[in-house]
Amino acid sequence: MKLLKISNIILVVVLFIGSLIFNISCQSPEVTSAKVYLQQNNPDAAEEQLLIALEREPENPEVTYLLAIGVYAQKKDWEKARYYLDETIKRDTTYRAKVDDAKKRIWNEIHNEGANYFNEALNAILDIEKDSLLEEAANRFEKALLFSGTEAPTYNGLIKCYYMLGDTDNVIKTGQKALENGIFDKDVFFYYSQALWSRGQQDIVLEQLDKALEEHPDIRELYVLKIQFLADLNRNEEALKYAKILADKYPDDLDVKFILAQLYARAGYLDEAKVEYQKILAENPEDLEVLQRIAKAYFDSKDWPMAEMYARKIVELEPNDPYGYEVLWKSIYNQGRLEEAQKYRAIEKSLRGQQ
Repeated sequence: MKLLKISNIILVVVLFIGSLIFNISCQSPEVTSAKVYLQQNNPDAAEEQLLIALEREPENPEVTYLLAIGVYAQKKDWEKARYYLDETIKRDTTYRAKVDDAKKRIWNEIHNEGANYFNEALNAILDIEKDSLLEEAANRFEKALLFSGTEAPTYNGLIKCYYMLGDTDNVIKTGQKALENGIFDKDVFFYYSQALWSRGQQDIVLEQLDKALEEHPDIRELYVLKIQFLADLNRNEEALKYAKILADKYPDDLDVKFILAQLYARAGYLDEAKVEYQKILAENPEDLEVLQRIAKAYFDSKDWPMAEMYARKIVELEPNDPYGYEVLWKSIYNQGRLEEAQKYRAIEKSLRGQQ
């Protein structure tokens, strides 16, 4: 989940190259002095001169532009920087390209601050520290979006912050805002859909999923999400249909093969499910994880004899694996062989005590 920082851009130097080349005769002495102060990296003195200039030349877009990028961007007073950039456009629309470029560069800087806080949060040991860092990251991401509201990386970071903080309202708000701004990011869509689903908005989620699948048919995770939600509603035949589509698209994907087998079982096609599991096992005969997943799948579907069979394969392959004994004794217990189940339960408890 680590966020990659966008490469740093030196904000002030690039933005001022054009601004500091000017015809002195056309400028007020305050603007001239302010530019000298900015070249000397003295934003406080420049601010004083520019505010005087603004009183005398309230419609001069250069004054508001220099206040935004030369003074307040340097001070990281983002609210004032944005205000004066917007004021510049109001005064002269020919500044549009400059203002847009400035906003993009400021967005970049604030986004990187948010990414730093987020990555620190992932390494935090204490929950209180992690939450504090996530809140700082979310605050930066929110501010970054005020400068450029169509940046997928920022929505990605922001929704992950709110998800990790357990803030479902803001997860939904962030997902809606991204969609309204024409941004599609699979992680943003995933967290947004899960949050809506938890609030009982199943119809809305399925409708949006259909639209997303139509627009992004090559995103595997969308099919998995659709299958998951349909299965949650016990619409197993529909889920199976999508599982087959997924299997056709990704014939070598182990996770997809498991999904197809599990959906066959859920839909009542047990023979087909067994065939799929046998295919998986044939390709991975000594893979402990594969055996564990097959055993769990049969156990979850309450096919106790098949769960027992695969649990015995696990124990045979890895005698010290407590999970194999857990599935084994529970499967046997559910078949009414209580004494035998107790024997394997004791082995499982002994192995877990050694871990």
